Amino acid sequence: MSEVRKAVSNRLAKIEGHVKSIKKMTDENRSYDDIMLQMAAVKKALQSAEKVIFSEQMKEMVEQGEFNQKRVDSYIK
Repeated sequence: MSEVRKAVSNRLAKIEGHVKSIKKMTDENRSYDDIMLQMAAVKKALQSAEKVIFSEQMKEMVEQGEFNQKRVDSYIK
């Protein structure tokens, strides 16, 4: 497994833990403010992982000479 994939996998594992924590917070009737704060952190973490994956995908496309604007656009949407 490449270093990038390992890093992404680690980020996703952390995100998974945060999502489980949010569910637990909901089950424990924690405040919506606390829950929303954790949800915002998960969104940010997902966006961060997405940026890493997108960057690697673009590098691979350029290295392989397969750059395709339509494909790039599908990642951005």
